[in-house]
Amino acid sequence: MAGKIPIGTKRMPVPKGYRLKIYLRVLGWILAVSTLVFGLLAVAQILFHPFDIVIETADKGLAIADRTLASDAVAGVSIGTLALVAIVAALPLLKKGVRRRQYAVSFWRGLLSSAIFLATDRLYRYVQSLGLLYFTATLALFIAATIVLVEVVSRAGKVEEESDTRTELMASIVSGLVFGLIVQLAEYAIGAIGRLGLY
Repeated sequence: MAGKIPIGTKRMPVPKGYRLKIYLRVLGWILAVSTLVFGLLAVAQILFHPFDIVIETADKGLAIADRTLASDAVAGVSIGTLALVAIVAALPLLKKGVRRRQYAVSFWRGLLSSAIFLATDRLYRYVQSLGLLYFTATLALFIAATIVLVEVVSRAGKVEEESDTRTELMASIVSGLVFGLIVQLAEYAIGAIGRLGLY
């Protein structure tokens, strides 16, 4: 019979999307219970003010923390921003379903993609002001240097990982280049709309 589970099957097949439905259902219950609890606490605070001392103490502590975190640490970046980025970067390492080695590799390649975007964006803006010939020559040189860099990094690792490394590096670099181009086109489109007086 179609759909019948064969004899001897040790593990039941999980329907497609089943785990997503369970996750969303649990998330919905958590949000509903949290909303109910916070709503009851808010009503109690509005009517009877039982948490005035706690709120006042928390306000003072947050004010001190805000002054501390708002102070500059490096190049105008606040301590709070650095702490937030560090926490966000470290949180995935605490989850059971995250592969730490793959996370580290993807994190590095994401930084590479962002650096490529920033470098090409600055390069586009500078070279475009010099003329089309310089722009074309610089772009060709940049592409050649990128190919050489990818080959050097790919061949420096293990032989069995060379193809995967090359593929992922190229994908990261190309995504940075494409995003830089999209930003340039978006700025051009917004400028063109502004010149036409459409906004």
